[in-house]
Amino acid sequence: MVVENLPQVVGEPLKDSLSKFEIDNRIHQEEASTVRAEADKLKYDMLMQGIEVSRVENALNDELRSLHKDKAELRQKLHAKLQDAVELESKLVPMRAKIAKLEEAQKAGEAKMAKLEKKSTERETLLGQVKADRDKKSKELSETTAELSQVREENSGFKKKIDELELEAAQVLTSGFGVALEQFACEFPNLNLSKFSGYNEVVDGKIMPST
Repeated sequence: MVVENLPQVVGEPLKDSLSKFEIDNRIHQEEASTVRAEADKLKYDMLMQGIEVSRVENALNDELRSLHKDKAELRQKLHAKLQDAVELESKLVPMRAKIAKLEEAQKAGEAKMAKLEKKSTERETLLGQVKADRDKKSKELSETTAELSQVREENSGFKKKIDELELEAAQVLTSGFGVALEQFACEFPNLNLSKFSGYNEVVDGKIMPST
């Protein structure tokens, strides 16, 4: 009975195992299908990423080439600017020297101007003093002129008096000389007195008319 029932005893667990195996197999197949789908999705994503990466790399390469071109152009421009700077510096050197000379000349001119201004101030001060002295001298001259005029008037009066006195003295001398001649004629009647005159003078021992 045990032998007769052996296939049945063995078959039930085997069926259960097969059923479980089938279930596990389906599960594995479903998981495998899911994994394949995910792998396909991953491949697609990787493909799209590769395309995007390629696009980005191309864009980057284009940009890099553009940057290299811009860099070369910038180098050329920089070189040109440097050459311009060198030429400008070569032009600036004599200009700086000229500016330095002009600044020195300006300083010298300012110093000279300061001296001239000082001298002008001194001259103005001196001119003021000269004007004051001139006014003083002019006043003194006016006073002196007035005094001189007064002295001249006084001298004129003195001269007039002197002339009057000289005339009076001459008249007295003539009168006295005439009286003396009369006395000589009275005392010496034979003496010739015609050559005697109050206006004659003795020159080299001779009686001569007065010059």
